[in-house]
Formats: sequence, C-alpha cells, structure tokens
Amino acid sequence: MTAPRAGALALTAIAIGLIATGCGSDSSGETTAPPPSIPAVTAPGISTSTQPAETVTPSTTVTTKGGKTFNPGAPDSATNDVPPAKGSPQAQFEKQCKQNPSACG
Repeated sequence: MTAPRAGALALTAIAIGLIATGCGSDSSGETTAPPPSIPAVTAPGISTSTQPAETVTPSTTVTTKGGKTFNPGAPDSATNDVPPAKGSPQAQFEKQCKQNPSACG
C-alpha cells in the first residue's frame, strides 16, 4: 500500500466511525422514561371524637369591697373593671389615677 492510499483509507475509516457513532446531538432517536408518579401526601384527618370536650366555666359576678361588681371570667373593660393584683404595676397605675385623674385622661 502506498502512503496516499493508506491516508485515504485512514480518513475513510475515521469518517465511517464518526457516522456510526452518531456524532452530533440529535435527539431524534432517543427515548426517555416518563417522569415518576409521586403520590400526594396528606395529613390524617382529625376525628371529632378525639378532640377534648370543651369545658364551660360559669360566669360569676363577684362584688368587691368598694361595691363594684365584675366578672373575673370576662376581659377587663370599661363595663367590666377587673381589679389588678395588689402590688402590681397595674395596681400602682390605678392608684395614681385615683389620686390625679387628669394625668390619666
């Protein structure tokens, strides 16, 4: 074999090799797997029988020494003046407001 003929044969072999390997990134013949199916995750429902029973405290009205009435089970408001604990900052504030009403207006 002569050198030019050997070179042509080598080039032909390379060309055939490139064609056979599918040089290029054509996706026309590729197959892909479908995406996996992921089931939904849900929390178990809460049965009404597992919830604790609601306790109802009776609404009582207590009379204080000053003659004022209030309901200790209801929030403190203008119509339900629940007295603060003795010695608390709230008690000191109310005492100051009784002594100087214009400061708390």
